[in-house]
Amino acid sequence: MNTFTIVSLLIVFAIYLFITEFYLKRRLKIKNKWKGLFFIERNPYSFAIDIVIIFLFIFSTMSLIERSNFQTYSLIVVSPMFGLFFLLGLNRGLEEWLFHRDKKVYYYEWLGSFMNLITFFIILIGEQ
Repeated sequence: MNTFTIVSLLIVFAIYLFITEFYLKRRLKIKNKWKGLFFIERNPYSFAIDIVIIFLFIFSTMSLIERSNFQTYSLIVVSPMFGLFFLLGLNRGLEEWLFHRDKKVYYYEWLGSFMNLITFFIILIGEQ
C-alpha cells in the first residue's frame, strides 16, 4: 500500500467521524441505533433481502477465488466484501427510510455505505 492510499483512507475516516459525531449526532441530534441481522424488529422483506445479499456474496467470493491463482494479492478477490457492506448499508438505510423516516437513522446507514464505496475506489486506484 502506498502513501497516497494510506493518507486518503485516513482523510476519509476523519471525514466520516466528523460527519457522524459532530454533524449528525450533535448538530442534528440524530441517535444511531444499531440493528443486527437478526434484530427482532426488522422488516421481514428487508431481512430476506439481506440474506440474498449474503448468499450472493458467498457465491461471488467462491467463484472469484476459484478463478484466481493466489500467487499475488488481487483486489478483485476482496471486492465482493466491499459490495457486501455497500449493499447491506443501502438496504438497511432504505428500510429505515421507509419505516422509521421520522428518526432519520438512515443517514448513518447511507453515509457508511457511501464511505465503503469511496474506500473501495481509493484502494482500487492505489493498487494500480
